[in-house]
Amino acid sequence: MSNLQQRILAGLIALPLLFGSLWSPEAYSFSGIVLLASLLGVTELMALAEKVGATIPRLPVYVGIMLIQGLFFFRTSPEWFIGVTVAMFTVLMIWAVLASKNQADFQKVLLSHGAALFGLIYVGYLAGFLIGIRVMTPPHRASQLLTLFFSVIMAGDTAAYFTGKAIGKHKLAPAISPGKTIEGGVGSVCGSVGFAVLAHYWFFPELPLLHAVILGIVMNVVGQIGDLYESLLKRGSGTKDAAALIPGHGGLLDRLDSLLFNAPLLYYYAIFFK
Repeated sequence: MSNLQQRILAGLIALPLLFGSLWSPEAYSFSGIVLLASLLGVTELMALAEKVGATIPRLPVYVGIMLIQGLFFFRTSPEWFIGVTVAMFTVLMIWAVLASKNQADFQKVLLSHGAALFGLIYVGYLAGFLIGIRVMTPPHRASQLLTLFFSVIMAGDTAAYFTGKAIGKHKLAPAISPGKTIEGGVGSVCGSVGFAVLAHYWFFPELPLLHAVILGIVMNVVGQIGDLYESLLKRGSGTKDAAALIPGHGGLLDRLDSLLFNAPLLYYYAIFFK
């Protein structure tokens, strides 16, 4: 089965579950999908860090992400987020003191704890903003915003793939991601903007057309930067794909890369849009 066929098959299985949860009247199913994806994604991230020598106590990271995203779900006040982060850091310090026995252990502490806290923020916090959007806005508006969010990013990815295959010649960032081209990047922006405009006429008439165009451009550019950033992390660990969990796509982290930095962007737009 070709890579494209694998991508299509994976999409046919995953997308109905995702969009079904977006338009469900309750927020539990979508929040559960985000949490599961976050736990799998941070597992892949920690595996990348371990390839360059980190030794990460995984349980505190998992618990920290569940707590953080639980705070988003219950719309808890900001000081609780600070408290969870400080508590996780304290646990890591205690863990290090109890587990470090020799010079080799001591030398890994800074790298390991930096990677653990980075995973909490990069995956746990950023993905948590999607849960925040789902629970802080009226259900129909949250469904519109999140459908726009995922569709714009996926439309950009699809346009980049086919444009790059058809006419891609000039490398976008050859040292980081040799397969990406400038032509594919431009096609990606066009795909995202095109779907954002379509969304205005199709299911989101309340979204001003100018906002749709601006969101399409900004989300696509931020998504491409996020994609390159994740490629940088993989290249630093000598890894092509974060995992092989999704046929044709790699791991969860490979799918989250374009989403994570866009999640707070859409969250604060949702606050403004209200």
